[in-house]
Amino acid sequence: MPHHPHASLRRLSPDPVQFQVILGSLLGDGRIVGGPFDRRLRIAHRNDRASYVWWKYDRLGALADEAPADRDGRLSFTTIAHPLFDDLSTLSRKRLVELIAPLGLAVWMTDVGRLELRADAFLPAQRHFALVS
Repeated sequence: MPHHPHASLRRLSPDPVQFQVILGSLLGDGRIVGGPFDRRLRIAHRNDRASYVWWKYDRLGALADEAPADRDGRLSFTTIAHPLFDDLSTLSRKRLVELIAPLGLAVWMTDVGRLELRADAFLPAQRHFALVS
């Protein structure tokens, strides 16, 4: 039986940045799609927020699947299927909020349009975490 290239990636644990981007996205505009053992995170934003979508894609690294693409006027991508999304799909919104850290909160607030962070507002050592360049 052929080995799917994403199968080994399912064993990777998200790093703290990836986990917060995932949590913030789930509380914002992100959605878990797929059934048990095939759940993925779908990220989609208006095309005028392309730099933000690419920022999320870059931060998710190996967990991100194909590059963002225009779908009906929205730039979107999905992650690979990962057991984390099976676990997160069972949590209440309240529990997701309890797990959030400052980066996740910033992603959530940026998703819902209450915040826009810019790279030039950060110290040089912090800029790789900035949401919009």
